[in-house]
Formats: sequence, C-alpha cells, structure tokens
Amino acid sequence: MRWPTAERFTGRMITSQRALKGAISVAIAAGLTVSLSGCFANPLESFTDNLIEGTVENAIEGATGAEVDVSGDGSSVSLPDSWPGELPVPDGNILFSLSAGGTYTATVVVANEAAAKAGYEQFVADGYEVTAELSLGEGSYAYSLVSDAWAVQYTWGIDEEGTATVNISGAPNE
Repeated sequence: MRWPTAERFTGRMITSQRALKGAISVAIAAGLTVSLSGCFANPLESFTDNLIEGTVENAIEGATGAEVDVSGDGSSVSLPDSWPGELPVPDGNILFSLSAGGTYTATVVVANEAAAKAGYEQFVADGYEVTAELSLGEGSYAYSLVSDAWAVQYTWGIDEEGTATVNISGAPNE
C-alpha cells in the first residue's frame, strides 16, 4: 500500500457558497444580537445608532447579497419579505432579521421566558424533531430542530428584567 505524499495533497477544502453565506449570516446575527440588546436614552447616541444601523445593513447586503434589517435603537424591524411561513417567529420586538442564500435569521425580544418557550413549542407542534438540546444556565437554552424541509437553531436567554431575547436561524434541510 502506498501512502499519499505531501506533493500530491492539495489541501483544498470543498465548500459551497451557500454554506459560506449561511455561516457568515449566523456569525453576523450572533454578533449583532449581543451588540443590539441594550436600550439607549441619549439622543446623540440615537442619531449615531441610526447612522451605524444603515451602514451595517448596507455593508452586509453589499458583501453577502443578503436582505438585512437591523434595529440600532431597540425599535422593531420587519422580517425579510422572503421569510418562510414554516419558520414561526414569536410575537415580540424584532431587533435583527436576515435572509441570505436560503438561510434565515431573526433576533426577537419577547415579554418573558414563557413567550420564548412558547415559540420553541410551536416548532415542536408543527412537527419539528428536536435533535439537540442545551441548557446554558438559568434561563438560557439552545435547541436544534429539523423537519423534512428545514434545519433550525432556536435559542433564548433571559435578562435582569425578565424579558427574553430569542434567536432563530433556519436553513433548508438538505
């Protein structure tokens, strides 16, 4: 038996553009979720936030071809027009939404942990199978769910006031 030699190994990694866009979308959503969860009272900060919000949206849309809506001041934004009905979103204040390469992500602030859990339970009621479950401490959970059509990550955490921030990411189940 002959072992492959270093000169025959190309070291190339096979990736798809869709998977790369999906990974970028999830990374951006995670970063923005952390940075956008605060509320700002200073009017100068509000002006700056709106300027940054537009810049961030344009930068992401230009780099990825994604449809992005970001709230820099805590006000609600809309889901992308292409958001599929098979990915339920709990009622609340949408801080961030993204559609890129068939992948969808949203960050939503809901009234409490019960509302966050109800969103998760809606996926289960719709026939999604839970494939992984993680408790991240008191009031923080992460779930992986799949259906025939979708693979979903559904997470939430509770803040000091008792409100919950929910993150939903869905991609076609291939």
